[in-house]
Amino acid sequence: MQNKNLYECTVMQDALGDTLRPGGFEITKKAVEFCKFKAEDIILDLGCGKGATIKYLHDNYKIKAKGLDISKNLAEEAKRLNKDAEIVISSGDKIPFENESFKGVFAECTLSLMNDLEKTIKEVYRVIKPGGWFVISDIYANKPEYLDELKSYSVNTCLKAPHDLNRLKELLNDKGFDILFEEKEDEYFKQLVIKIIFQYGSMESFWNASDACSSLDAQKFQSALKKSKLGYFLMIAHKGA
Repeated sequence: MQNKNLYECTVMQDALGDTLRPGGFEITKKAVEFCKFKAEDIILDLGCGKGATIKYLHDNYKIKAKGLDISKNLAEEAKRLNKDAEIVISSGDKIPFENESFKGVFAECTLSLMNDLEKTIKEVYRVIKPGGWFVISDIYANKPEYLDELKSYSVNTCLKAPHDLNRLKELLNDKGFDILFEEKEDEYFKQLVIKIIFQYGSMESFWNASDACSSLDAQKFQSALKKSKLGYFLMIAHKGA
């Protein structure tokens, strides 16, 4: 069964806002300042969604960013919001840009959505310039032994495929990255859950409210999420010069 794109649903967009992720731009700002990106740097937003980060980088730092998303609908929204930015429709494991094209790649709550994590990291390494940065903010599981159960559900959300942080670090190191920054950002995830429960009464009701989850057993899915003990993190990896 093909996964359904929850990020195209009004219910998910209302919950997550224009950024389609926990924490909004606070984590983005932290990453930009850590990496010391400048106006002349070219950035790729991997899984750009509606293009909110592209606009944020331009409006606040004069950084020109390009976007990639597998969803045609979301990519079209990103183009409407960022008329001068290049937005391409593609998957992360086949990035349609030349080697060493970008000073940095942002994957904000999107790396967990990639069909082939190892290939995607290899592709990101290829398109980053020497001395460049890979910024990852995403969901992780404190209890990764339950990840296989989560992955059995047919719904397209980062909550379905949280990271095993140890495995992610191994993959990044194996592909040539050095991890220079790591920080737990669990509070942003907790704030999102509280917001959803306040609005819908429960997480189960939230899943049931979405058309993209029409075939989802919300109670069992939420039970699997609880067992995994999810959190949120920011990790910044560096490609050597």
